[in-house]
Amino acid sequence: MTDVVHVTASVFLFARFGSAWRMCVIAPRIGGELAPGGHVDDGESPEQAALREVLEETGHRARLLAPPAPAGYPHPVVPSAWHVADISASADSRAPHRHLHRDHIFVGVVDRPLSPGAEPEHPTRWVPAADLPALDIPHDTLVMGRALFEVIESAAALRLPPAYDEALAAELLRRKETDQAVRLLPAAERGEDWAVRMGQVDRDNTAWLREVLADRGWPGWAMVGPRAALSSWLIAQHADLDPDFQKQCLELLAAAFTAGDADPCHAAMLEDRVRLSRGRPQLFGTQMRPDADGVEAPAPIEDPATVDERRALWGFDQSLAEYVQSFQAVDR
Repeated sequence: MTDVVHVTASVFLFARFGSAWRMCVIAPRIGGELAPGGHVDDGESPEQAALREVLEETGHRARLLAPPAPAGYPHPVVPSAWHVADISASADSRAPHRHLHRDHIFVGVVDRPLSPGAEPEHPTRWVPAADLPALDIPHDTLVMGRALFEVIESAAALRLPPAYDEALAAELLRRKETDQAVRLLPAAERGEDWAVRMGQVDRDNTAWLREVLADRGWPGWAMVGPRAALSSWLIAQHADLDPDFQKQCLELLAAAFTAGDADPCHAAMLEDRVRLSRGRPQLFGTQMRPDADGVEAPAPIEDPATVDERRALWGFDQSLAEYVQSFQAVDR
């Protein structure tokens, strides 16, 4: 065995597709499929290299997860490599002879797997656990991937859930009532200043939620319960006057969804809202706009042929056609 050792980092990257997990594989030029990863450059830590390689190869900004800790362990566990393995490597551009890769194996998550932030270097896809045996992947990747699918749910969950905050939940519910009271006012009762009043409600709720997020983080199911968590999403959904803050809310809500602390449909609807505000087509067809005849119709959709598949994965109980029909049937 050669004494030449190159430090590398690999990332088994997962994302929650509605209620099911999928793992990311890339198809580099050498053939077959692999987990993202590569060499650790001079001046980099393995953690830094792992995040860089994921971004370069997949276009995604990942979050690394901490290795498993005993149930009830009271201290935060820092994200780090789950394993370090010495892997025999053939000659390559960095070494003319066989050598070792001392591979730091990380586990990471992507909160918005359908919206990469950069162009990937390699073809990238997300595969369910059942598809792993049929992939053209190394045996060690198959073994590790199978094992990680068994633990990813608990690994991604909130490590130290916050205590339930009854006062915050009550205030969220109160603000939801204010939001809905102005929005659902019958057209005949709205008056000339209706849009101004709605804007005032939205600005007030946005400013309040901004303070909550800075102080407490996203108010998810664990912190405020499902009913009040719906109010958190609703305030963010209606924060159109501050698109940068709305995107911040999406990032936090998506992370809560990954951790099993938020409704997947809420994450999907806010994803659509933010994408449209930035001139991008929506993914789930949840946002409607008047067409040339004044009839409400879905705003542009990315890959419309598969929108119903995405809607089903994220837990919507209607196809796009059914949703549009029900939306148009409501007297607005």
